Amino acid sequence: MLKFFKMQGIGNDYIFVDNQNKKYFFDFALLSKTLSKRRYSIGSDGLIVILPHKNFDAEIEIFNSDGSKAKMCGNATRCVAFYLAKKLKKDNISIFCKGRVLECKVKILNQNKAIVCVNMGSVKIIKHNKNCFVAKLANKHLIVFVKNFNFDTKKVGQKLCKKFDANVMFVKILSDDKIKVKVYERGSGITLACGSGASACCFVANKFFGLNDKILAFLDGGKLLIKIGKSVQMIGECKFVYSGEIYVKNQQKLPKFAKKLHFYCNK
Repeated sequence: MLKFFKMQGIGNDYIFVDNQNKKYFFDFALLSKTLSKRRYSIGSDGLIVILPHKNFDAEIEIFNSDGSKAKMCGNATRCVAFYLAKKLKKDNISIFCKGRVLECKVKILNQNKAIVCVNMGSVKIIKHNKNCFVAKLANKHLIVFVKNFNFDTKKVGQKLCKKFDANVMFVKILSDDKIKVKVYERGSGITLACGSGASACCFVANKFFGLNDKILAFLDGGKLLIKIGKSVQMIGECKFVYSGEIYVKNQQKLPKFAKKLHFYCNK
């Protein structure tokens, strides 16, 4: 049996597994692909594994719904920070993810809801041409500024995602401090939100289009406040959805010392 819990950050929903005691030896890539199927299983945008780390509060591994790995997920990070804040009974949480440390400040509103600020780090612009930008904030994002959304964002997003091997963000500027973002994520498809993508979009809007250094990003699942400075701060809500157990069949990765024993037991 696998114990899990579901959380969501402005509609970006994930299955979370606390494996800090290292009791699970599952093939989490395959597990994410199986359990993320909506209507056929738990359903999610992917799976997050919470691991121990000797220097920080936790380490996380992020699996997209197709089983591929992501380097960062801002919305999932807020959820993990909220979970750890309750578990460890403290407000400042540090999370290690793919070589970078994400510092989080948690304001718990109630047992099921919190507002979390994440220091996302710095955005690197790889290249740009008029209204199109390729930016990196751990993940690679193709950011396309548009006048309207009168097109098939799924079809166009899928095509651009494959061409650039990146998350695709379609952005409409609403005012000096507001933007609207539509998301197509590599490995997950259309999602209601992307935290790292929204952060990158606001950075580009500030540096190249003269928007304020505090921007509200409206996504299909909700809104994020992005502050642009030496680093990018992402502030948003996250919610606990439910917890449960699920029987997992034939998806275990045995530790190395157990493989030989497993072979003899099944011979």
